[in-house]
Amino acid sequence: MFIGKYNKSVIVTYLGVLSTMIGFYLILGFSVPKMTGAIICLMISGICDMFDGKVARMCKNRTEEDKEYGIQIDSLTDMISFIAFPIVTLYGVSIYFDIALNPYVTILVLTLFTVAGISRLAYFNLGANSEDGPVKYYSGLPVTTTAMIFPAIYLLRYVIPRDIFVSIYLGVFILVAFLFVYNFKIKKPKKNWWYITCSVLAVIMTAILIYLKVK
Repeated sequence: MFIGKYNKSVIVTYLGVLSTMIGFYLILGFSVPKMTGAIICLMISGICDMFDGKVARMCKNRTEEDKEYGIQIDSLTDMISFIAFPIVTLYGVSIYFDIALNPYVTILVLTLFTVAGISRLAYFNLGANSEDGPVKYYSGLPVTTTAMIFPAIYLLRYVIPRDIFVSIYLGVFILVAFLFVYNFKIKKPKKNWWYITCSVLAVIMTAILIYLKVK
């Protein structure tokens, strides 16, 4: 009846999209962006991305078409949640702290960030089905790491002047863009250890954000 797949093998991916859309609304739907909630949504999207493959692999009746669809929908979701969403948070930070960014510099930086991110996704999509055995190393920085990098940087707002904070937040986009496409090796962590570590970090940062917000 409908184009696409909506079974349990992709449900966690779609939950990540839901979290991203909530985050978009918390920034774009208010005159004063709800930055704490939006940053938490970014982390939730990252957690969903981390677990979506695990949930998909638990579906024993997946066809080859289901697997290929999962690869493609995951990559497209990454573009929205970990490239577009961080860009929207920069807009929210600028409005929230009433700091005007240089439009020419900002457009250049965000273009580089976007091109680097989508180039990385496209490059690795080409080899998604040709890997021999499990991947032991990442080449460059995975785009999904933005779900932890930008929330961590956002915490600096509580310890440095707001104009410096906004400049640093913008500067991180340059660094991350470079690391997206620079061909260096990162050893892929063991999955269970990685799941636990990222989940704990997300919970800790969420708790800190909420505490500082209501303090």
